[in-house]
Amino acid sequence: MASTWLPGHYTVPKWLMAVLFLTVFPVFVVALIRSWTSGAGAQLMGPDNGIQLIRYVMVLPPVLKLAYAIVICLAALGFATGAGTAEDVQADASGYYYTYWDRAADPQRTARAELTEPEYYEALKSQLRIFTAGPALFYAFSSFIVLSSASANAARTRSSRSVKRPMLS
Repeated sequence: MASTWLPGHYTVPKWLMAVLFLTVFPVFVVALIRSWTSGAGAQLMGPDNGIQLIRYVMVLPPVLKLAYAIVICLAALGFATGAGTAEDVQADASGYYYTYWDRAADPQRTARAELTEPEYYEALKSQLRIFTAGPALFYAFSSFIVLSSASANAARTRSSRSVKRPMLS
């Protein structure tokens, strides 16, 4: 996402951004399954457990809190700066353009807006910025879910070990 803010063409290949976008979904699904099997989903993220979730976030190490804050702020900045100029831009033999739904026409149809080359590359960079900001939020949320489910499992393991069992003689 940071490469889309640099002047000139973007440096990260489109295929890498597409792979990052597609791989976020299995990671997120596995994190959700992990939270349900460990009980962390009900324990921390239930409808009545908002205070418990805030307490859990407060006991995280400061570096981890800072990392989550940086990822969330960068993703929000990516959405905010990319949303203004991100159109579905395309290029063909006749030049650079984007298509949009013309609601003023009767009957409504798609229309084509011509772009200059700098406008095309700026819109393409904005499109890629949004395309990477979404997975960044999902990856951060997935890592938080995995961290909380591991903590719930560790607490359950500690409490089961501390239960005194009668000795058999």
